[in-house]
Amino acid sequence: MLDNFPCTACGLCCKSINGVKELEEFNLNGVCMHLADDNTCRIYENCPMVCRVDEYYERFLKKYMSKAKYYNENIKVCNALQDKFKVDKKYKINLIKEI
Repeated sequence: MLDNFPCTACGLCCKSINGVKELEEFNLNGVCMHLADDNTCRIYENCPMVCRVDEYYERFLKKYMSKAKYYNENIKVCNALQDKFKVDKKYKINLIKEI
């Protein structure tokens, strides 16, 4: 099992924040104002918890689902965004096998 979410830094989660209540104050036409040109977060150490996949899991969901299931749900969203925006397949993330 992975220790950290296997993000490929395509940036689409940060470019698709319309409707995310926790990110309203950072929203510039659907894109997070703290997204850097290299698709990293300029405020990651202080960004909202909803953006920190691993910490969010540990804090809120650990007792309700396995990490693999949580990762896979996030991976499905990542891959759906990538399909929608026709991003290079090199950014695709494979689902994780549960043990």
